[in-house]
Amino acid sequence: MLSLKWFKSAIERTIEKVVENKIEQAFDQLDKQEEGAQTPSSPYQWNSTTTAAVKPYLNIKMVNDTLTIVLNDGNIITKSPANADDFAKAKTCTTEACLLNLVGSEEVQYERRKAEAEYEKAKAIQRGAEYLATLDQFEMKNGSLYLKGINRSLPPLLVEEFLEVVGRHGNTDNDEFHALHRFFMWCCLNPRAEVADKLFNFLKKNSFSITKQGFFVALRNVVTLHGGTELVHFVSNAYNKVKAVWKKKPDDYLVFLKDGQYTMVAKSIFEELEPCTYCDENGNVPCEDDDYDDSCECPECYGSGTVYKHCEAQYGEEIGNLTELYLDLPNRAENRFTDAHTRTFDIRIGRAVNMPMEQCRWNTDDCGAEGLHFTSDEIHYVGCGDTSVLVLINPMKVVGIGQSKGRCYEYLPIMTVPREEATEILHDLDFDTLELDESYAIRELENLAERAKEGFTAEAKKYDFNLPALSAVEVYTIVKGLDEIKQEISKRIVKID
Repeated sequence: MLSLKWFKSAIERTIEKVVENKIEQAFDQLDKQEEGAQTPSSPYQWNSTTTAAVKPYLNIKMVNDTLTIVLNDGNIITKSPANADDFAKAKTCTTEACLLNLVGSEEVQYERRKAEAEYEKAKAIQRGAEYLATLDQFEMKNGSLYLKGINRSLPPLLVEEFLEVVGRHGNTDNDEFHALHRFFMWCCLNPRAEVADKLFNFLKKNSFSITKQGFFVALRNVVTLHGGTELVHFVSNAYNKVKAVWKKKPDDYLVFLKDGQYTMVAKSIFEELEPCTYCDENGNVPCEDDDYDDSCECPECYGSGTVYKHCEAQYGEEIGNLTELYLDLPNRAENRFTDAHTRTFDIRIGRAVNMPMEQCRWNTDDCGAEGLHFTSDEIHYVGCGDTSVLVLINPMKVVGIGQSKGRCYEYLPIMTVPREEATEILHDLDFDTLELDESYAIRELENLAERAKEGFTAEAKKYDFNLPALSAVEVYTIVKGLDEIKQEISKRIVKID
């Protein structure tokens, strides 16, 4: 019941492909402006004063087995050994690229194509940044793109991502855009500048997902300390998959236990009605007292003619509301896990795990450094642990980045994940991680300004390099922007005494 496949098959969904045309149209317009008065495409470059085609070379000579070509710009390229066929092909080339392909080795051609691709990509990013700078949220300064009010330029890959999001939606008022915006603001509050700069590239490369409030979702393995974790598995999987796959409210579901099996039932079915068979939908039945000829109110439907189709008793023992059960998981004795390496951490689904930031160490190794490890595709790393868990991480709390793993000083375990589903779940487009972090966001925003300031102060005492150039004003600007999240989600948070 709790597999990702089951959740996906339990509802009908239509996946619509979003046409990304707004930015493409803007780029096309720029291309037209750049082309200007150029002549329509031709295999030759055309001289504006004559009708003769301009050859891509000044001269071609074949001496022994060496082919020498003088290009129009005066550069000389050669091929040796060469033959008569090479000479004939060179004479028929209509573009400089044709000549370069002819004389270049496979390695040289590969490097040239790679350099050209990188140049075109950089040019496209530059044009994209210029487009984003026309939007209210961005500004261009000295050739770099910035979010307004934050003196930290956006890395190229993040510029690309913003462009893709704006292209998909045609505007900046959408969850994906807000997620990226908030992600970058959290990164800016990380006191280690190099961590923040590398983090998005790392997440993109390893297919990590960013949540609506700017956190990211990762995986790690843990060791089970309690034998009876069935309720923990059921509740954590049901709660998060209802939100991420069905995009429904867990508040609307109840959990039952029958014959040793947990089931989840929508509360709405207990409001479904069906015709009352006792009175044939009339609402009245003959009175039991023979002294009266009048009919009496039906004792089954109380005169309504309908009765409830379902009752709780048929599903077994009611354990509780899904949201309330999930938020209460940290208090349950069976919700106990630890790390495989030190066996000292108290890991519980729904409660943050942390260690002192000053005890963490920065380097680029995947393993062997102090910090709380997380991963994505490498969930089977070194076979440690017996259970995989999905965790939420605040970019502000990342301390190290490796090739396929990272480290932080705090993460929030949000659900156990079947080992066979661990990697699949983060790549599945139907598992929408945007929906997963409301409660954690509220906790992270408490006293954010003070904690951010303390983090910068602590780091300044420990290191005297790589500190981000953010003023106190900018820090509070970021904090204020993130604090708006509270207004969006605080009404949807259920508090448990």
